[in-house]
Amino acid sequence: VLIHALLERLPDVPDDVRPAAGRAWLARQGAQLAAAEREEMLERALAVLAEPAFAPLFGPAALAEVPLAAVVGGAVITGTVDRLLIAPERVLVADFKTARRPPAGLAAVPAATLAQMAAYVVALEAIYPGRLIEAAVLYTQVPRLIALPPAVLAPYKPDLAGAQ
Repeated sequence: VLIHALLERLPDVPDDVRPAAGRAWLARQGAQLAAAEREEMLERALAVLAEPAFAPLFGPAALAEVPLAAVVGGAVITGTVDRLLIAPERVLVADFKTARRPPAGLAAVPAATLAQMAAYVVALEAIYPGRLIEAAVLYTQVPRLIALPPAVLAPYKPDLAGAQ
C-alpha cells in the first residue's frame, strides 16, 4: 500500500526533491516500520520512477488511481486502475503489483491478474471506442513492466454477451 501511494504521489514531485519528500511521507505514514524497511520501499519506488521505459506512465499526461465504470453486455464493470495514459489513438492501463516473488515474464503472470486486466480492457473499450487499449502490469519489487498483449488477455475477457 505504501509503495503504491509513493508511486501515486512522487511523479508530481521534482526529481531533485523526490527522495526527501518520499522519506518524509514514509516517516509519517509508515512510522511503525523500521527505517531500513521504509528506505527499501522508497528505493523501489524511485527505481520505478527512474526507469525510462516507464516514463509515459508517470509523465504529466498520465492519471493515477482512476475509477472506471462501464456497462458492457448489460453488466457493469467497475474498478480503480493504478495508472491510465489516454492518448488520441490509444489508452494504456497499468496496475501495480508488489509481489515479493514477481513473475519472471508474461507466461508466469497469475490468471487472476490477467482476468483483472482483461476486465479493465473491456471497460476501457466501452469508454474509449475506436482506440487501441493496451494493458500492462508493473511489478514494483523488481521493477518489471510486463505488457499484456490482446491475444493473452482474450481468453480472460468476461463473457458479457449474455449477461443479465
